[in-house]
Amino acid sequence: MAEGFAQVSNQEAEMTGDDLIMHLTLEQGGGRETQVQPPIDVWVRFFDLDFNALPTYQLINRSEAGTAPEGRPVVEHDHNWTIELVGAELPRPATLRMHRTGPLSFDYWVYRPDDDEYDHCEWILQSFTNPYQRHGRLWIII
Repeated sequence: MAEGFAQVSNQEAEMTGDDLIMHLTLEQGGGRETQVQPPIDVWVRFFDLDFNALPTYQLINRSEAGTAPEGRPVVEHDHNWTIELVGAELPRPATLRMHRTGPLSFDYWVYRPDDDEYDHCEWILQSFTNPYQRHGRLWIII
């Protein structure tokens, strides 16, 4: 694991649930907005990521009708990890919802303020306490 990150053991990863709701931010900059960079706790607590053996996930973008599964690898950069998500491009604000369908497979949706689901996800993020929230973007596993 890259230096500078606090080690989070899998024994601490007791947050359960098959659904993740997370704000998307502009962490990757222009032209790379589809490279989503979840916080370290999301990698550990939702994806159960083994940082020494980065997987390829099978993802289906359910925001787009008829989308086929795509293999998307987790990519390590100097101090963070990203995954490419079609549909995560601008504009912001945007919220990501992921649902685990298998050990390495997920359905996902990207919601924006004009989507009814955006308001519901925002309500969840604002209403429920995440004991693992450190700083930065809001996220929760349910």
